[in-house]
Amino acid sequence: MNQKWTIGEMAKLFDISTDTLRYYERAGLLSSDRHCDNGYRYYSYDDLVTLMDILLFRSLEVTVKDIRPMINTMGLGDIKQVLLENDRLVTERIEALVRQKRLLGQSIAQYELCEQQLGKFSLVPAPSFQYNFWGAQQDLIEIIRLYKKPDRSWLHNIRYTLLLPPDDLFTTQSFATAQIGISFDDEILRSLDLSERQEFTALPAKECLYTVLGTDYSSQGNEILIKALAWLEAQGRQVEGPLIGRYLASNHKDGRDYYEIWIVLDSA
Repeated sequence: MNQKWTIGEMAKLFDISTDTLRYYERAGLLSSDRHCDNGYRYYSYDDLVTLMDILLFRSLEVTVKDIRPMINTMGLGDIKQVLLENDRLVTERIEALVRQKRLLGQSIAQYELCEQQLGKFSLVPAPSFQYNFWGAQQDLIEIIRLYKKPDRSWLHNIRYTLLLPPDDLFTTQSFATAQIGISFDDEILRSLDLSERQEFTALPAKECLYTVLGTDYSSQGNEILIKALAWLEAQGRQVEGPLIGRYLASNHKDGRDYYEIWIVLDSA
């Protein structure tokens, strides 16, 4: 075919800018003939077909650098290998997006739980997750170092967890002396080595008081915790085990971290 198209006509035909066409020419992907009289660019039918391939490869997110040999020198097998590599990269991105979406859903649910359960008290069975405690709050850095390993793709599933023994629960009614650790749900726990799993424990299968509260870790009595203990007294229930708090969310505006907590009770 002897038909020719101007740069404007080509741009309009494919819904791209003339700057894009000029960029492809500078990158060695595309060529055009210059009219000797007016200096305008004109593209042939072969140029049009080449541009269709360029736009296809770009839609597949092949880089301009990789497209140049695909257009100019590569055979079918080499082009296929480039596309296979891009397919692998896209698959990795999809998997990363799926993980991101799952984490977003988990985070949204935790913030919603804060809104719905803050300062509300109920009696529930003990949770099934298991936990491990290291000691004071400054040991958080050591916990992160221990579990931040390249093969630990489930690192974001760690839930930071607080423990208050019954004595501290009644004497301080705050989280200033809380031990800090981590907890995992059963699915994640099963992925740990046996020696690591043996370091984790679960709450006894007893009824617990459940609520959500926020803390700034000061020595001042926690308002919701004080109310929770008074609520238990009104219910005629006794505390028999520790308080376990599992991290939900942070609000930097009020300087508080929010936890869902369980307080182990005596048998009714």
